[in-house]
Amino acid sequence: MRRTADIWMVVVLVFLLGLAGCNFGGEDGPLSLEEAVQAGVQATLTKEAWLTGVEEARMTAIAADSVSPGSGQQEEEAPLTTATPTLRPTVQPSLTPTLKPAVAHVQFPGGIKEKVDTYVKDRDSSEYAADGITYGDDYRNNVLERPFTSEVMVYQGGLDIIRVNLKVGPTWTYAIIYLADNLPTTGTMKYGLELDLDENGRGDYLIQASLPTSLEWNVDNVQVYEDKDEDVGGKSPMRNDPPDETLNGYETLVFDSGEGADPDLAWVRRNPDELNSLQIAFKTELVGDTGYMWSAWSDDSYQALDLWDYHDHFSIESAGSPYPGSPYYPIKRVFSFDSTCRSYYGFKPKGNEPGLCGSK
Repeated sequence: MRRTADIWMVVVLVFLLGLAGCNFGGEDGPLSLEEAVQAGVQATLTKEAWLTGVEEARMTAIAADSVSPGSGQQEEEAPLTTATPTLRPTVQPSLTPTLKPAVAHVQFPGGIKEKVDTYVKDRDSSEYAADGITYGDDYRNNVLERPFTSEVMVYQGGLDIIRVNLKVGPTWTYAIIYLADNLPTTGTMKYGLELDLDENGRGDYLIQASLPTSLEWNVDNVQVYEDKDEDVGGKSPMRNDPPDETLNGYETLVFDSGEGADPDLAWVRRNPDELNSLQIAFKTELVGDTGYMWSAWSDDSYQALDLWDYHDHFSIESAGSPYPGSPYYPIKRVFSFDSTCRSYYGFKPKGNEPGLCGSK
């Protein structure tokens, strides 16, 4: 307490000396009444501020004196704040390969010759459609006759393929697909071809086109895919295997609406001569000149190329059946889909090729 009293006496002495030094004179002599009043106000403010400082000094001295030596009390530090770092978003890799951008077309499909080089016929399911049944479905051997909706079995004649003609030329190959009903004017369905270049039952290329709306040849919504890792068909090509989720189907995009190494690779249009038909054209060089097998298909269900072949991803129990009296009736998880058996071009088949029309 002795230390506190000494500090306080020093503070008061300084204050009295400060007051004694205060006057209301300016640098040029005595101030006017108005200037004196203003100076008095400033002096009062200065005095009040000074007294406040004195009081704070006194309280600081008392506080310092009240802390016993060796108590270890320290000033509390303000908590440190760490700025949250801004993380860059993780960029997910694209599953679709980058294709060359579309350029001006150089080659266009031309006139289609009269001669049919090879063809396939497929079941017309309109005959028993009113009964919600059909025949011709061979799920075991990957010939799917299922132009019906799931469970309720509503017939879809715009998916029901009945014949496909293939006409081959030196530059262009044309596939003319005929349906049981007129080609729809609107919808989400896709149509296409599957090409097996080494006749082993595994498709090598798949060409698909969305429902065409024009009578003119165009590349809009036309894609070509390749199965580079050769897993289409599973363990037993064209025969259904137990469901295998490791199969990735057609994983490599080669052409997409004019983008790709060849911007003219594949085209589509509505058949200008037949209301129930569409035409797909592709470059003959895609398949070479060694011969190949081919089939056609339509799809308004999953349209998932990683699920090809469908019968290797869905058991018959889950896929259902279109046959009356079948324990698996009606169609369930494999629906709104139609595919043909396989025909051939450019070679003479032995008769035991997987998927060949007429073989088992």
